Amino acid sequence: MGWLAYAVAWLVAALFWMLAAAMGSGRPPLQMLPFAFLAMGTAGTMGVGVWRLTGRVGWDGKRSRFVVAHALALVVFSAVYATSWTLPDIVTGRVAHALAELRRSPVTPWSLLMGSWLYLMVAGCSYAIHAHRRAREGELAVREARTLAQQAQLAALRARINPHFLYNALHSVGALVTRDPRQADQALERLGDLLRYALEAEDEVPFRREWTFTEDYLAFERLRLAGRLEVVSQVDPATASVLVPPLILQPLVENAVRHGLADRAEGGVIRLGARIEGGQLVLTVDDDGAGGPVGEGTGIGVSSVRERLRVLHGDAATVDAGPRSRGFGVTVRLPVRREGEDLAA
Repeated sequence: MGWLAYAVAWLVAALFWMLAAAMGSGRPPLQMLPFAFLAMGTAGTMGVGVWRLTGRVGWDGKRSRFVVAHALALVVFSAVYATSWTLPDIVTGRVAHALAELRRSPVTPWSLLMGSWLYLMVAGCSYAIHAHRRAREGELAVREARTLAQQAQLAALRARINPHFLYNALHSVGALVTRDPRQADQALERLGDLLRYALEAEDEVPFRREWTFTEDYLAFERLRLAGRLEVVSQVDPATASVLVPPLILQPLVENAVRHGLADRAEGGVIRLGARIEGGQLVLTVDDDGAGGPVGEGTGIGVSSVRERLRVLHGDAATVDAGPRSRGFGVTVRLPVRREGEDLAA
């Protein structure tokens, strides 16, 4: 596509050359057309060499090499361009006649000047295109490096979350074994599905999968807490296809259960919400527990969610955690991005 545009540009230049020459000489335009193609065709062919030269000789190298290379190239370019209209004579062996025509022609000095101008124009455009491409390649390299760094950070955070989740899940099963072996068997069946999601989930998943996983986890915790856990949820169906990092909601629910309700003999209520608001996915996890810091002493919980969202979305995502009128709550906001959309969009 680039070389096609290059050829079309020189074709247009040839047509302008034809019209200008016809007006200056008083001859019909079609009579000047062969000379136009000779002049612009020669310039366009030499322009390919100028493109390659500008790719090899840069201003950021040796300045003397830059000046000498382009001075010689300019002389050759302008000389060949100025004599291009005599090429038929030269090709047919009439070199003396061609030289005589050049000496007699009043436009030879102007042709040399025009050739110099064309060279400078082609060289300038070539350097501009080379610079644009280098900048583009540099931008792509920086973007790729940033993406790799984000993936490495996310992988490290998930490596912290998964063992933490596994330890707490096994602890829950252990608590059930001595108290209610039948429920312990049920819990082990659920644990397999939970671990499969926790270990195999991709970098981002549709929220419907994260929500299903969270519901399974809450069912698992209900077995452990023997009816002391009540869950009230309100999920907007429009959130189903929004992409989220896996285990973004579950750590907050886990902290609410373990640090807000599990130690209370009467248990408590966890309220979960998911909605679209102002172009953001808003997730809420509230409990009616003692109101202490969620995730205190674990190093996971809110801090892991906040860090993962920072890596993925920067300042576009926020995590607000603190005491509510009763208990403790966390509100997560992140940009709405659905399946098939690019992260940078």
